[in-house]
Amino acid sequence: MTKKTLYISDLDGTLLNSQSQVSAASRDMLNRLIADNGINFSIATARTPATVVQLMHGIDSRLPYIVMTGAAMWQDGLINQTYLRPEDVECLSELSRKYDIRPFFYTYNGRVIESYHLPTMDDYERRFVSQRRNSPYKRFLFQNSMPVAKKEHTMLVFVAGDYEKMGNVYNEAKSRLKCEMTYYRDIFNSKVGFLEVMAEGVSKARAVERLKQQVGADRVVVFGDSPNDLSMRKVADLFIAPSNAVEEVRHVADEVTQSNDDDCVARWIEKDVAARQ
Repeated sequence: MTKKTLYISDLDGTLLNSQSQVSAASRDMLNRLIADNGINFSIATARTPATVVQLMHGIDSRLPYIVMTGAAMWQDGLINQTYLRPEDVECLSELSRKYDIRPFFYTYNGRVIESYHLPTMDDYERRFVSQRRNSPYKRFLFQNSMPVAKKEHTMLVFVAGDYEKMGNVYNEAKSRLKCEMTYYRDIFNSKVGFLEVMAEGVSKARAVERLKQQVGADRVVVFGDSPNDLSMRKVADLFIAPSNAVEEVRHVADEVTQSNDDDCVARWIEKDVAARQ
């Protein structure tokens, strides 16, 4: 009997092409595979629903999306949210002052993600906000401090900055907090580092396991290009990296396929489905 497979793809650098879009070819292939073959397909990303909903428009995945590095899922609204402890949020605020960084603190209010940030922004942060501020699912709030009640509903803390500085923040945060953290380079600019902080136990891998149980899958295939995708390798039967993935990821992948500009995810799934019929 053919095993029921769950296919999970990262977005940036994997399902999305170099223009940060799902190509028409990938969209059409995935929709055909879902409609004709009933494949179970979803995504796992560090992005929030504010951009995920727009990017995935036109793809009939039918499954929840794993968002904010596993801190929540999205299916016409947030589900399965996991919140940081208020004391951890306060400690991260302290570290931001110490290292002169400006994190985004992601909280939830109804159907809207509220992202708190200091009023001051550099060029990178202004671009980040401008690309995301017109979504009905996200609201930026620029304040010098967060309301106490919001600290109890923070799902993700995200900060971008100089890669070496982010490393210092990561090392101190690791020594002081019992949280899940990922620290990695921007795939578009190696001088920029990203730091994501979630509640203890949160990861893309844990969310994939939950989705696997939900659909009753016997086999999991994961596609990813970045170090923040590697937790999923632990729960995948196959971990596939696009040829544009960073070396660290390509080195441990079960297979390296075409690049994200070659519709690599949809084409790999298409071949896999054909081979298993």
